[in-house]
Amino acid sequence: MKYLIGVLLLLAMPVWAVESFAPTPAEVAMCQARVYSRLGERNENTMHMHHYCSGLRYLDRAYSAMQNKRDMQYKLGVAINNFDYVLEHTAADYVMRGEVHVAKGRALNLAGRKSAAVAEFNKALRYELGAPDAYQAMADHYRETGNKEKALEMATEGLRLNPDSRGLKRRYTELGGKLPYPAAIEPVPVETQATSPDETAVSTPASPAEPAVDTPVAATPAVEPVSPAPIGTPKNPYCRFCPD
Repeated sequence: MKYLIGVLLLLAMPVWAVESFAPTPAEVAMCQARVYSRLGERNENTMHMHHYCSGLRYLDRAYSAMQNKRDMQYKLGVAINNFDYVLEHTAADYVMRGEVHVAKGRALNLAGRKSAAVAEFNKALRYELGAPDAYQAMADHYRETGNKEKALEMATEGLRLNPDSRGLKRRYTELGGKLPYPAAIEPVPVETQATSPDETAVSTPASPAEPAVDTPVAATPAVEPVSPAPIGTPKNPYCRFCPD
């Protein structure tokens, strides 16, 4: 009887209550390829990037949990908290902050916070002029919200700045773009601002303040470098290293 009660209680618990925070072998390989192998010498910025890894892991888990809205929202909360931690603890000019903004934007978009997501994508462009990830994310965002014309505009603009991007080429043709592809142009540097990239105005206003997700940020244990394994699935086409 005690065993039966224990099983019933376990089945009644939400997935996140029994799911291990520790990374799976596939997640270790993903973090090695997307984060740790690119950090170089440890410094005041890189020491916080294990939170970026945790955010990416939980963003991927959220995509896999889309059939369970409660579980997906919990995972998105963990992801966003970890991305915010990186943005709060790294220098304003740290180059990898751009892709953290893209990842946070994707998480916000999946959570339904559309305007806030676009604001994050715009911030990413201040760190890397013409960043293909940001343009891909914005094209996906506008397509998902039914604005196909704006989505094609983002894919076109991104492709002019990144003529070799397979991801942007694919989006351009899927959205009805005509061949040949748009002619390449050089990105125009923005004027130097006195404020940090995160403090400058964005073209799309952020959504009204939303309550913070009450989810503690947990640090990921240090992992030993491993050889990167193939990552990404047809159901999750949203990562830099997944096949286009």
